[in-house]
Amino acid sequence: MRRTTASRHTDRKNGDVVTKDELAMLDFAVKWAPFGGGDELILPEFGIFPTIFYRRLRRLLTRQTDINDSVRRRLDDLCMTKLETTARPRKTYSRVRSSTL
Repeated sequence: MRRTTASRHTDRKNGDVVTKDELAMLDFAVKWAPFGGGDELILPEFGIFPTIFYRRLRRLLTRQTDINDSVRRRLDDLCMTKLETTARPRKTYSRVRSSTL
C-alpha cells in the first residue's frame, strides 16, 4: 500500500502541487485504462476503493494542465464509465415469492 509522502511535484503552468501518490495514480490509470482500469489492483496498490480512486483521478485531471488532451479525455471517459456503473441502482432479487391469500 502506498503512503502519502512529503514529496511533491509542482505543475509548471499553474503552480498546483501534485503529490507522489497523485502521480502514481495517473501512471496507474494510463497503464491500466486500455484493459478496463485494473479495478482489482486499486485497493491493494493504493489502499482505497475503486470508486474513491476514480473520483480522485477526475479531480486530479481537472487540476493538472500538463496532461495531454487525448490522455485526459480517455481517462475522464474511463472515470465517468466507472462512476456511472457504481451509481446505478441494482436490481434486487428475492427467493421468497409473494403469495396472495
